[in-house]
Amino acid sequence: MSRDSGPNVFQRGVMALILLSLLRREDMYGYQLVQETERRSGGRLKTQEGSLYPVLYRLQEQGLISDRRVLVGKRMTRVYYHLEPAGEARLEEMIREYESMMTGVTAIIREEVPPCGKDSGRSTDMSGPSAAICPVPENTKSSC
Repeated sequence: MSRDSGPNVFQRGVMALILLSLLRREDMYGYQLVQETERRSGGRLKTQEGSLYPVLYRLQEQGLISDRRVLVGKRMTRVYYHLEPAGEARLEEMIREYESMMTGVTAIIREEVPPCGKDSGRSTDMSGPSAAICPVPENTKSSC
């Protein structure tokens, strides 16, 4: 299986979640976001500034964050990113979606089977408008 050298949709989505989460606490500039991502993840998440900026620009285009330029020294300008109210609201949605998805992924990885008919929270639809995850035992035609 070949690996894609660029970040995939999942990675970009997670990066957006991380950036919005970091900006919830305080305004930060690009390199600071890279450092904080690595520091707060205990070194598990490392990113390059070059892969960070496309995500930041997309978040700006969506109106979730804004930027302000600050002169540092005589010639250097630093761009600080700020979480907007729309970004705060979207962050809360993203957190719920991510937690729900990770619960489902963990259940699959650990081969846990949720009881049928039980609503374990919001589902993260990965195939269509109303996909439900409910296992059907082999050789059985009934559904949950």
